[in-house]
Amino acid sequence: MRKLSLQEIKDLELKLLIQFAKICEVNNLYYTLCGGTLLGAIRHKGFIPWDDDIDVLMPRPDYDRLLNGENIILSSLPSHMQIIHWKNGTSNFPFIKLIDLRTRIDVDYFDSSLSCNKIWIDIFPIDGNPEDMRLLEKLYAKSLHARKLLCLKMAKSGEGKTQIRRIVKPFFVKILSTLNFKKICQKIDAISKTYSFEESRFIGGVLWGYGPQECINKEKFMQPVKVEFEKHFFNAPSNYDEYLTGLYKDYMKLPPNEERQVHGINGYIIDEG
Repeated sequence: MRKLSLQEIKDLELKLLIQFAKICEVNNLYYTLCGGTLLGAIRHKGFIPWDDDIDVLMPRPDYDRLLNGENIILSSLPSHMQIIHWKNGTSNFPFIKLIDLRTRIDVDYFDSSLSCNKIWIDIFPIDGNPEDMRLLEKLYAKSLHARKLLCLKMAKSGEGKTQIRRIVKPFFVKILSTLNFKKICQKIDAISKTYSFEESRFIGGVLWGYGPQECINKEKFMQPVKVEFEKHFFNAPSNYDEYLTGLYKDYMKLPPNEERQVHGINGYIIDEG
């Protein structure tokens, strides 16, 4: 087993993204880059230099097709890659991941045996949002509460960013150990689908997103444009400026050094083949 450099981790994640885009093309599924991955594409034409993951969004109908395996062709997917998710018991997260089976990872503050111990890319649904701000904030708060429970359940007991967290975390982890991962994921998924994607004018990443500020116009989101990411081209929503401004305000401005944080991934290759 050999430890991977940050660049090697990024290279493997890029290969996962390329394969995912091929799956979407073959199966007529719509996706877009999102979050820091989309920001990196627009501002850096690739990864944000200090970032170490890849995120994509899919409209709920297409996402559910992939989640449920409804007439999905995966013949182009290499044998060392696998789609995992909570619904078939291969993941404890409430969203889909595409992983590289040849790898192992360890993530700061998370128990890898309960979370994900392979290099991955995250695939999130984007769902209907209410137009009333009060209802919008209530929806995201409800999802965030359930997500926090899930993250605590996966946490490494006795570890944390502050002394207080290190002391109290074992107590909460023990209480949450009685909760079933699949039921929590099912609850988060149900909350996310409170408002129909098809019937909503606005959409956002309720399931695992940033909050109400991610809410954007559905019609423009569903009009893709191609953006460059590490010398390849992938889908972005035509209203990416609206989306990125909502998340990061002046997104073309580099953050101060103290805010340039990576996710703390230690990656290893266990099969060089």
